[in-house]
Amino acid sequence: MDSSKDNCSVPREELPRASAVIVASRPLERPESVTVLGEDQQVLPALLRIGRISLIERLIIRLQTVGIAPIVVITGFKSGNLEKHLVRMNVVSLHNDHWSRTTLFDDAIKGLSYIDRTCRDCEKIFLMTPMIPSVDTSTLTRLLSSPSSVTVPVYEGENGLPIVFRKDTVQQLARAEKGHTFEELIAAVPGAVERIALDDRGVLPEALPTDLFEGCESCLEDAMKLPMRVRFKLSLAREKIFFGPGPAVLLRLIDETGSVRMACQRMKLSYSKGWQILNLLEEQLGENVIVRKPGGQEGGSSTLTDTGRELLRRYEQFSVETQQHVNDLFEQLFKGFFVE
Repeated sequence: MDSSKDNCSVPREELPRASAVIVASRPLERPESVTVLGEDQQVLPALLRIGRISLIERLIIRLQTVGIAPIVVITGFKSGNLEKHLVRMNVVSLHNDHWSRTTLFDDAIKGLSYIDRTCRDCEKIFLMTPMIPSVDTSTLTRLLSSPSSVTVPVYEGENGLPIVFRKDTVQQLARAEKGHTFEELIAAVPGAVERIALDDRGVLPEALPTDLFEGCESCLEDAMKLPMRVRFKLSLAREKIFFGPGPAVLLRLIDETGSVRMACQRMKLSYSKGWQILNLLEEQLGENVIVRKPGGQEGGSSTLTDTGRELLRRYEQFSVETQQHVNDLFEQLFKGFFVE
């Protein structure tokens, strides 16, 4: 199904809950296309910088501004560098040890399946690479409004990213015949595919549109300028602040790995600091959030209690809805104060 060009805004309260998967596991295939940035062979696209921040930071900021959570990043090549870079972005990093022998299709399934297992409230899942750092936030909300099994943005006849999947398609996709590309993943979707024509060049997953900005790096930075936005950190407290974005990621990773130690390693957090966070959380909450199972060669395992999972679910939903309401208030109070 094809839609005519449409940049209409969609009321935020009507948008479904969404999460995102960013595949950032492999080096750039055509490094010559980013020579304007002075990068050499084996470039990890996510870590390329425009101005003060990287491409993946720009993309994550845009997703978070719309209220998309959780955000999952599939890492592989130079995973240590990337995961350290993302440690303060409150995203979940899932490492693909075999990135050089697997495909974009495999990475996509890994991320989509993780969301399917761990976010019961999520209705839609964005899939993308870091190479769309200038995608407009209005494009993200427009894509969310589609009821189709999969939605693809189109710019001047060319398919772009992000692709949006309904979560109820994931298990069928995981059982589908394996492919190599995102296009083959779309072809495996058991349902309607809607292609929405948008006036947003930022959906094209190019190495970067450097041909438009040859010899003018500041022009490229202007083209990727982030909108003014509200940035806030939502925390829960009693006598002390005990829960926020960082502890939420820690609980997610414990639930995924079955290990406090591995979760701390993923977050580049010391093991002792991880336990300080968990102990304070349980003390202030008055409930256990972790079931500890000692023993074994790896020193035992840990899983979330029902209370831990429910705390995580409600906090993430609260964060998403708070961001959406704050965006509305920001637009109301700052309207006409600045020009984008």
